Amino acid sequence: MKLGANLCVAVSGVISFALVVSSVILVERLTNFNFFTFSFWVVVPAGAIFTGAAAASGYYFGSLFFHVRPTWFLLVQVVAAAALAQIAIYYGEYRTLVLDDGTAASTIIGFWDYLDTYLKSMHLRAGHGAHIDTGEVGDFGYWLAALEFLGFIAGGLAIFLILQNYPSCWKCNRYLRKLFRFGQMFPNHDEFANYYDTLFQHPMNSRKFYELMRSNPKIRKPALDTVMIESHLLGCAYCKTQLLTQSVQILGKTKWNDIPKLTRRVRVPDGLDLLPRIKSI
Repeated sequence: MKLGANLCVAVSGVISFALVVSSVILVERLTNFNFFTFSFWVVVPAGAIFTGAAAASGYYFGSLFFHVRPTWFLLVQVVAAAALAQIAIYYGEYRTLVLDDGTAASTIIGFWDYLDTYLKSMHLRAGHGAHIDTGEVGDFGYWLAALEFLGFIAGGLAIFLILQNYPSCWKCNRYLRKLFRFGQMFPNHDEFANYYDTLFQHPMNSRKFYELMRSNPKIRKPALDTVMIESHLLGCAYCKTQLLTQSVQILGKTKWNDIPKLTRRVRVPDGLDLLPRIKSI
């Protein structure tokens, strides 16, 4: 079963790899824009990071679906998929490039010569709307490609790290599934602190615990410093174990800000099913 699950995860990874590479090539052919070359301030390869993560995303979804925990072997697959995506995109563009006279570029130039020409003839664009063209970058194109390569790998590593931190059952080591989610808002820090500090002082099967879980002051329009707490009930389909997670955000002047130090995960006692009661909130 474990070998079959790992094989299914590998197939999922290959599918996402092929879809992302094909999509990037298609967009480049239709718009003449390579998404993975997009960057902030030249040195932050945002497009490459996103593309690398997308190429390796099949391993993420496959691992969750088939309950395959992260291992060094999975890490190798994820990083390899992200890293190979860049060269696969280059090669796919090379094979699909047709000159103005209808001649396929691959019939008159080798791939490595094509890649050398492509990298050296790249243009950097800057300014608002990228309207400033700095001209061909020459040999600097190789450095840009190396930076993008690191971006692809970073995207793959991000997928692996997310998998490592995804909640799993402490009994059978399978991934937990999301059973229910709900949110609560508090108009000020005092009301939130009263809820947050006392909630788990009460047994999870007690009336007081459910009363606190149901507490949700009516707030028509959140104001500055409004506190929002989002709760997720996760469960294992095999062992029936459950986990209650809570994350906190505070409304600033322009957006909701996460408060990571207030995030918490609390195991539900064995034999207690919170789902029916939480659904009534």
